[in-house]
Parts: sequence; structure tokens; C-alpha cells
Amino acid sequence: MNEVLAHEKSQMQPEKLARLEELEKAGLYGKGAIWEHGRYSEEYEKLAWGDGYFPFLFGAHPDSNYDPTTDNASLNWELYREMWGSDGEFVIDGNLKSAEYVDHLPTIKVPTLVICGDHDECDPSLSKEMHEKIAGSKLVILPNSGHLAFEDQPGLWIGSVRDFINEGSKVLSKAH
Repeated sequence: MNEVLAHEKSQMQPEKLARLEELEKAGLYGKGAIWEHGRYSEEYEKLAWGDGYFPFLFGAHPDSNYDPTTDNASLNWELYREMWGSDGEFVIDGNLKSAEYVDHLPTIKVPTLVICGDHDECDPSLSKEMHEKIAGSKLVILPNSGHLAFEDQPGLWIGSVRDFINEGSKVLSKAH
């Protein structure tokens, strides 16, 4: 995932990327008023979650209400830093990096649908890897869709889930 995040970061406009890296180098915490010390600055939120992530969240239906400074307003920052780490949005160096289960995917023995957008923040290559490791799984990559594929392409997403469920129920009824 860190490789995916580094690639996404490199897609930013050069001047925005330079400023983002300047903020990261200076340290992201302990800045501003005392009540701001434990979280990102508004400028960093806009750069990372706006310019950095937004292109990978949506495609067909970009959310005009998306605001990188308020959409995470109820975020528990202590938990977030523990999970994600303290080096910014484009490096996972917290305890989430130990959540690696790729080697366990072959143990999944139930019908499995792997669904993502064609320019998903988590990158379709990761979904393809999951699909390859789960025997009999079905992979659906939705066109012109990002990480929020269920919002971005709701008709395609619901249709894919419906088709998957219907295929499974046909298999079950033939078995009985």
C-alpha cells in the first residue's frame, strides 16, 4: 500500500507536492494553537485529502460536498496516528502496517466478490492480487470510478453485487 500511496502522491501538481513535502518535513503535529497540536493543519488536510486523494476517490460523480477539512471532523486523532502513523497521509508507518493478510487469502473458501474502481485509492492491482489468491472469487473493476465506487457508480456497484448474489443462489438451487 505504501507503494500505491507514493505513486498517488507523485501525481500531485508539482507546486502542491512541494508544499505538502515541506509540511511533512517540518513535522505535522505540535503546530498551531494548543488544541491543534494533535492533528493535521488545515493546509495539510487540503493538500493531502484534497489534491492528493480526491482524484482517487471519485470518477463518474465527484462529490461537490466533499471537503477535506470537515469530512474528517469527528476523526479520533490519537487513534488515527496510532493506526496510520505520524509521517503523513502517504506513508503507513503505524500499527496498520502489520495488518498484512495476503498470505491468508487462499484460506477463504466461501464465494467472494472483490470490487473496486478503476482508479481506486487502494489501486486495482491490490484487488487483482486478492482475486488471484482467493480461489473461485469474482473480480469486478468498475469503470470511471474511485475508492467510493458505491457512491460514484451506484447502479454498476449494486448491479455487480446483485449479479454476484444471484449467481450464488443459482448454484445453491442446482445443488439441492
